Amino acid sequence: MDLNKIEDCEMLYRAVRKSVPDAFIDGKPTAALFIDNSGVSVDRAGDRCEDEIVKSFVERFGKRDDYGSCVKITAGECREIGTYPNPVGNKKNKYHAEIHESAEIKKISFLKALQLANQCKVV
Repeated sequence: MDLNKIEDCEMLYRAVRKSVPDAFIDGKPTAALFIDNSGVSVDRAGDRCEDEIVKSFVERFGKRDDYGSCVKITAGECREIGTYPNPVGNKKNKYHAEIHESAEIKKISFLKALQLANQCKVV
C-alpha cells in the first residue's frame, strides 16, 4: 500500500456507527453515510483481510457501543462518481483516508453521497 496514493482497485471501508440512525433505510445504505463537512473517513484495506478490518472497527467504535456495521466501495468507483479519495492518513491509523468532493472541497454533495450509497456494498 502506497501511503501517498490510492489505486483504483483499492477497497475503502466506512464504519457505520449506531449514532447515525438514518444510515440505512429498509436495509439499504443511504446518503447519510457519506455526508460529513470534514470529508468522509474511511479505512483502506491495505494488506488486511476483511475480517481484520471489521475487527479494527469493532475495537475502535465498540468501546462506546457505537459500531453497527460497515460498507465498502473501491476507490475507482468513487472516482467514477466524481469524488476524490484522499490518502490523508494519520499517526494512529496508517490505513485512514477520506473521500472528498474534490481536491479542493471536502464536503460531498448530496447527489454524489447518494451515488456512493447506491454503489457501496454492506459487509
